Amino acid sequence: MKMVLVVEDNPTTRSSMQLQLESDGYQVMAVASAEQASELLESQSTDTPDLVLLDIRLPGMSGIEFVRLMVERDLLPPTVVVSGEATVAEALEAVHHGVCDFVEKPVSSDRLRHTVRSVLERTALERQVSRLRRQLHAAQNILGVSPQVEALRDLVAKVAATEATVLVRGNSGTGKELVASALHNLGPRHDGPLVTVNCAALPASLIEAELFGHVRGAFTDARTDRSGLFEEAHRGTLFLDEVGEMEPALQARFLRVLEDGKVRRVGSTLDRTVDVRVIAATHLDLEVAVQEGVFRQDLFYRLAQLVIEVPPLRDRPEDIPVLFRHFLDEACERHRRPQVEVKRATMRVIESHNWPGNVRELKNLCERLAVLGDNPIGIDQLPSSIQKPDASTNGSPATVLTLREVRHRAERIHILQVLKDTKWNVAAAARQLAIHRTHLHQKMAEFGIERPTPE
Repeated sequence: MKMVLVVEDNPTTRSSMQLQLESDGYQVMAVASAEQASELLESQSTDTPDLVLLDIRLPGMSGIEFVRLMVERDLLPPTVVVSGEATVAEALEAVHHGVCDFVEKPVSSDRLRHTVRSVLERTALERQVSRLRRQLHAAQNILGVSPQVEALRDLVAKVAATEATVLVRGNSGTGKELVASALHNLGPRHDGPLVTVNCAALPASLIEAELFGHVRGAFTDARTDRSGLFEEAHRGTLFLDEVGEMEPALQARFLRVLEDGKVRRVGSTLDRTVDVRVIAATHLDLEVAVQEGVFRQDLFYRLAQLVIEVPPLRDRPEDIPVLFRHFLDEACERHRRPQVEVKRATMRVIESHNWPGNVRELKNLCERLAVLGDNPIGIDQLPSSIQKPDASTNGSPATVLTLREVRHRAERIHILQVLKDTKWNVAAAARQLAIHRTHLHQKMAEFGIERPTPE
């Protein structure tokens, strides 16, 4: 049932609007002032209304001042101004701040009914489009064509639909934050906030106040009350990156919040209820940390209701050309440089690198090449650590090739040879390879095969 908040100081008009809306099947909250409406919207114990019907001339705070305040605090729901005394300047300012419609008093029953219905339908459609865009963006952000990434995307889609706490594990730089973002955007809390805190980046003395908030005078420089990240993530998702770095003393308080959904600000005796989904991430082996006594076993089991493993880049070499091309094009566009080509020999060196820094290392390389690289990019433009094999192996490859890597390279070589034999006629090459032309184009993109530039 849709909820409408009526803000109207005239008791007769307020009662009339409330009765009509309730008879049309809406849940209605009616208040006489903007101050009361502000308290309702800021309260975490009250559901956010789907629509606000707002008078301009109100005792105390005016309707326009209310709109300004709610926009500033990012709390303004879809709003329709219903007033007979607003000036043209006020009407223009209201529209500028995002007010959906403007209805003059006295308003007929049919006009009110039509306005409410049309605004609710339009905002519902806008939310659906926004949600679909976020979901598409979330799915596309986890890039790759390897079986591991396809399985990861499938798992994220299944887990996102739940309310379970999730532990995302993987080496540094593998993209755990992208998985957390996708879990939020694809899940039922997509309209709520996604709040991120890096447990390794905050000093132990500050992380407790960051997570739980504090009251005035709780410590030096605590001049005002401040909500913590748990409260900010209310009805949304809290992403705790590098949760394995959390101090043992803080783990007990954190476990309590997960179990009973209540937080207590530093220096306060009052518990506040929060509705938060927690996603945690770590590159550490938490089972070992539990055995060593630096991470609570009960917290580990509470966090690991569902576990998602993000594979390292070295285990999915077929994703390297796709990621490299994507990051390089993205960096060139961001730095307003024309797209650059990559020599095939250069791409082979990039594909054979072990990428200990995973996707982050690859992305940093693309950033460097987009800014400093010449066109086309040759091997000499790559860092020496990528040009040369690991010295500890005495010139041998850094790792033994897996069967998947062997198949990947053999397939690439064969496709490249057929393309050369057919003088880069993709249609003819596809016929010889007995695959569809579109499939061949996909394979060429996957393997980083590009048509040579005529000399």
